[in-house]
Amino acid sequence: MAGNGYGGKYLEVNLSTGSVEFRETPLDIMEKYLGGKWFATYYLYKNLDPMIDPLSPDNILLVVSGPVSGTIVPLASKISFFFKSPLTGIFGETTMGGNFPAAFKWTGLDYMVITGRSSDPVYIYVDEDTAEIRDASHLWGLNTMETEKKLEEELGKDIEVAEIGPAGEKLIRFAAISHGYGGRKRESKAGRVGGGAVMGSKNLKAIVIRASRKDVDVYDPAGLRDFVKKISRKIASDPSVGAASYRKYGTPAALTAGQKMGFFPVRYWEYGQTQYYDRLNPDILLNKYYDRNIACYNCPFACGKISSVKEGVFKGLETKGPEYETIFSFGGNAEIVDYEKLIALNLLCDRYGVDTIDAGNIISFVIYAYKNGRLKLERPVDFGDYESVLWLFEKMVHREGIGHLMGEGIKIMAEKLKLEDIAVHVKGLSLSGYDPRRLKGMALSYMIGTRGGGHLRTTAYIYEVKGIIDADDTSEEKVKYIVDREDLLSLHDSLIICRFARMLYDWDLTKEMIRHVTGFDRSIDELRETANEVRSMIRLFNVKAGVVPEKDDMLPPKLLNESVKTVDGREYTVTKEELDKMLKTYYSLRGWDEKGYPKSSP
Repeated sequence: MAGNGYGGKYLEVNLSTGSVEFRETPLDIMEKYLGGKWFATYYLYKNLDPMIDPLSPDNILLVVSGPVSGTIVPLASKISFFFKSPLTGIFGETTMGGNFPAAFKWTGLDYMVITGRSSDPVYIYVDEDTAEIRDASHLWGLNTMETEKKLEEELGKDIEVAEIGPAGEKLIRFAAISHGYGGRKRESKAGRVGGGAVMGSKNLKAIVIRASRKDVDVYDPAGLRDFVKKISRKIASDPSVGAASYRKYGTPAALTAGQKMGFFPVRYWEYGQTQYYDRLNPDILLNKYYDRNIACYNCPFACGKISSVKEGVFKGLETKGPEYETIFSFGGNAEIVDYEKLIALNLLCDRYGVDTIDAGNIISFVIYAYKNGRLKLERPVDFGDYESVLWLFEKMVHREGIGHLMGEGIKIMAEKLKLEDIAVHVKGLSLSGYDPRRLKGMALSYMIGTRGGGHLRTTAYIYEVKGIIDADDTSEEKVKYIVDREDLLSLHDSLIICRFARMLYDWDLTKEMIRHVTGFDRSIDELRETANEVRSMIRLFNVKAGVVPEKDDMLPPKLLNESVKTVDGREYTVTKEELDKMLKTYYSLRGWDEKGYPKSSP
C-alpha cells in the first residue's frame, strides 16, 4: 500500500538527545485516518499529555502531510503543524502553503515528529536519503528573509525552508512559522496559534527540505488524470467556485462584502463598517499596488498577490499581500487606512514572523484600553495613527514594557490587566475579520472552534455572504449545515487540500479523489463518522487541557453586551439565548451531552 499516496516513512527527531531516525509509516492507521488533521489528532490524542506546558520540551511538534499533497490534484498544496498551542493552551493546528508542502511529500515523508529541546540553536535538514540536525547558531536573530537567504547561500537554491523569525525566538505566543520571501517560491505562513513559539522553545530555527523527484505514486494514475481534467473544467466554467475572484483580487475581495453587509470590524470591534472605504477599496490594491499573482504549488486560483510601493516615503517596499485579515486587523481595527502603511506593517509581520490577525488585534486592544482610560502607557496612542501602531508593534516583538504582556497574547494580557470585559477572543485566540453579531453562523463557529476563535474550521462566513445560509438565522437546519461543512473541511484538512477548494470539492468529488489516490473506497457515511470521531477526540483533548464548555463555549462579553453599528445607521446584536440554542443543537448533532462533553472516549 506504500506508494498509494503515501511515501511510507516518517521522521522521528528528538532534539534533546540529537536522535534522528526514519521509521515506517503505520499504513493500517492511515487507512482509517488518511493523514493530515485526522492522523495528527489521533497521534496527539494518544501521545501528548494535554496538561504539559506548551513551551516545554515535552510538547510535540507534528509536521503532517496528506495522501493528496504534492499530487496533480488542483489545490492539494498544503502541509499542517500540530502541537499544544502556547497561545490558547489547547489543541494547536496551523497550515502552510507555498512550495514547502509538496517538497516535503516528495522526499517520501508522510510526517515528522519533533520532540525535546536542543541546548543550542539548530535546524533540521532532510532529503530523500538523509536527515540531520545541524547547527543554526549563525541563523539565530535573523529575520525570516535573512534566514532563508543565508541557508540558500550555504546549501543552494534548490531547497525549501520553513523557519521562524525573531518573534518565535522570543517566544511571542502568536509567532508564525514562515516560508518564502518577497514572492520567491510562493511565500506562505503557518500563522495562527503560535507554532513559531513552539519551534523557538525547542531552539529549532528551521526545517530545510531538498527533494529531487517531483511526483507522488498514486493508486490509479489514469483515473486521477481524468478526475483532474474534470475538475479543471469545473474551475474554468463554474463561477461559484470563485477562482476568478481569487485570481483578480485575492482575499481582499472579502472587504467589499464586509462593508456591504456590516461585518468588517473597525476600532476594535466598535463598528461593522469603515467610513474610509474609499481609501481601502480593494480596487486600489488592484490598480495601484499589485505587481503580479503568485500561487502555491499546483493551484490555478493564484490568490497570492505581490504588492509594492512605487513612490513616496515607502517606495521600494514589496510584500505578499496584504491579505483580508491583515486589512481587517490593522486597517479596520487599528484604522490605518493607507495601503502603503498597511504594506509596511504586513512586511514587518512577515519579517519578524508574527500572525497578523493576533498582532493587529492586540495592538488595537491596547489602543482601545488606553483611549477608554483603562490602561496607562509611556506615550499617547490613537486609532489611525501609524506612529502609535508602529511603536506598539516594536514594543511587542521585542517584549519591552507593555510589549512583554502583548507578546503573551490577548487572553493572558487581559487577565493580568483585569481587562477581560473588553478583550475580544474565544479560548485565547483573537477573532478574525467577521463580526459574529452580524454573521451568526460565525458566532457558532467561533464558540465551538477546535483551536478557539478562528474562521477556517467551518468558514461559515462564505456561505452566509453567498446567501446559502441566512446570516441572521440560528435554526437547527443552519447548525446542521455548519456541522456538515465542518466535517467536509476536516476531511480536506486530512488530505490536505487548500481551504479555498471548499466550493470546488463536495463530498462526492472528495470521495472520488480519495479512491483514485489511495485505493480506499470509503463511503460518505464512513467519512462523516470518522470526522465526528476526530472532532470528539479534539474536544476531549481540550477538556483535559482545561476547557470548561459551560463558560468557554461563548462569545466574549464585549460582543454580547454591545451592539455593532454601521456607518449607514444599521445595528446588529446577538443574544446569549440565541447562542445557547445553537450550541445545544451542535452538541446534540455531535452526540455530546447537553453541557458539551462527549459521552464516551473514541
